[in-house]
Parts: sequence; C-alpha cells; structure tokens
Amino acid sequence: MHILATAYRALLIALVALIVAIVAIAVVFRYVLNTPLIFSFDLATILFVWLVFLGLAPAAHEGSHMAVDLFTALLPEGIAKVLALVVRLLMIAIALFLIRHSWDLAMRTRMEIASMRISMIWVYMAMPVGFAVFAAYEAWALAMSAVGRPIGRHAQ
Repeated sequence: MHILATAYRALLIALVALIVAIVAIAVVFRYVLNTPLIFSFDLATILFVWLVFLGLAPAAHEGSHMAVDLFTALLPEGIAKVLALVVRLLMIAIALFLIRHSWDLAMRTRMEIASMRISMIWVYMAMPVGFAVFAAYEAWALAMSAVGRPIGRHAQ
C-alpha cells in the first residue's frame, strides 16, 4: 500500500508542477512573444479541478479536511471511537451518493471546451473519480481500524 500511496502523491505533485509550467509558459508566450496560448487557461483549470478532487483522499489521510472537534476531544475514549466510526461510515455513504450524482452530471454534459475542442466530460469526470478514490480510502481506513491498525489521522 505504501508504493501505491507514494505513486498517488507523485501524481498529485506532477499535476501541480504541470499547472505551474503551463501558466509560466503562457505568461512567456503572452508577454514576451506576444502570442497568447489560447488553451492555457482552460488546460490549467481542468488540471486544477482534477488536482482538487484527486486530493480528497490524501487530505483525509492527513486530517486536513475541515472538522469541528471541540466536543469530540471532551468525550470518553470509547464514545469518541464509536463517533469516529459513525463519521467514517457517513463519509463513505456521502462519497457514494456523490459518485452516483456526479457521474450522472458528467454523462449529461454536451458542452465542449472551445479552445481545446474537447468535451466538458473531462472536467466533470474528476468528481466521480475523486469521490471514488476518497470512498476507497475511507473504506480501507475503516477496515484497518477494525483490525487494530488505524491509518492516517487516527494512527496516533
């Protein structure tokens, strides 16, 4: 699993580097060569959308999602563990719900990105893919917790 996590993190880093490179090249073309790249903004935006949705699982692993833990810190350990289980199950259920509805949205799109002449489905597919990876991570984390080997933010 460590190799998969490392490869996934490398993919996200590559997306960030690619976005930075596209924007930098676009600036050079626009202001130095006086020849703007028509597709650069759209491509950087598409890559950023993918970065956001693919980043859901690593953010969950690191505990980076917004959460209110004021009251959970005051709960007895047993109740806090049950609450953490309920929250994880809710996250999986919400992710599955969002996979279904974002898939439907992606399949209904008929728009095209004019500057690149590609379907908007490439943008919308980031949602079901990202939510699927997130749901898989949460299910894995739940299974690891069940066998006494919690991962991510619950491993401490």
